[in-house]
Amino acid sequence: SCCGSRGSFWQGFCGSTYSPCHMKLSVRLLAWTVPVVYASTHPAKDALAELQNSLPEDPQKWVMDRLAEAPNTPAGTPKVMIIGDSWADVVSVGGNQSFFERKLKEHGCQVTSKCLAIPGSTSGMWVKGLVLSALKLAVRIYKPDYVWMTLVGNDALDSMPDCAKTGKSAKECADELIGTALPNIYKIVDAIHDAYPAARVTGFGYDTMFGGLGCRLLTHDIFPQCWSKNVPMGGGNRCFNTQFLRIQQGWDWIAGNRSFVDPVSILGATQVAAGDAKASTDPKNRHIDMDAMGPAKYWPNYLACFHPSITPQNSDDNGAMVVMEEFYKVYWSKHLSCDTVKTLVV
Repeated sequence: SCCGSRGSFWQGFCGSTYSPCHMKLSVRLLAWTVPVVYASTHPAKDALAELQNSLPEDPQKWVMDRLAEAPNTPAGTPKVMIIGDSWADVVSVGGNQSFFERKLKEHGCQVTSKCLAIPGSTSGMWVKGLVLSALKLAVRIYKPDYVWMTLVGNDALDSMPDCAKTGKSAKECADELIGTALPNIYKIVDAIHDAYPAARVTGFGYDTMFGGLGCRLLTHDIFPQCWSKNVPMGGGNRCFNTQFLRIQQGWDWIAGNRSFVDPVSILGATQVAAGDAKASTDPKNRHIDMDAMGPAKYWPNYLACFHPSITPQNSDDNGAMVVMEEFYKVYWSKHLSCDTVKTLVV
């Protein structure tokens, strides 16, 4: 199998970026997108349940198997470990064929990476004893120079629909989300630092997403309060974005309280790439268009509305490469040894 020893663990995310196995990602997500999102009364939780179909049964063995697949790293080459959820997995799985490494190598950056992201995982899963111990083991063995992660999106899919049913406002539910997730992220970054103090840790709160056809069913399920009679007509997207952006604000808070955590934001990347004049990636004035979602071409429904697009292949004009370009600009260009002239990767 092109998936090697991944076995049954979420087959759609394994293999190299353009392998037949990786293409199962689109097929499987499309399989639930059409009948589930359009028919379900709980599309957010059903989306998460689909991603969680095959979580690793033995986290330590899974980690060791992943590390065993890692190629030898040339002396002096920076090593990056990627952890988190399916968002990180989509852009980073596949080593030097991943969108992450391809983008950095376009810029002449010397780097090697290992993706240990778990599709469907929440911050609460990563702090469970067995998973956190497996993470610390992986960090001790791999000794990464950098660890970056994406988390908390699945926490929102899991808990926000139920919170809304209690009658709480969008802000009150987001308070609960951040109040639960933030301590978990602290535990994760502290565990990484304890395992290998030399590692720099970074993370970000995604970009604005959910712009694909029909994806409003997900946003309306996560924060249905934003489309209630209490919100001015036309204000739903702004209400949703205000609360979802708090994931990024959480990362900013963590970076301000841990000297080994670096602040990063890629907000606005896809809106700017699509020509939305109301969004900006200017470091001095970074903001999204609060009244819009992410562009449909970069956040398609066939990738569940919250994963960046991976087509057209071998192009910089897909969601994955757009967000990785922004990630390079704001972070890696300052931390890695990269050529000043962008090189062509063939």
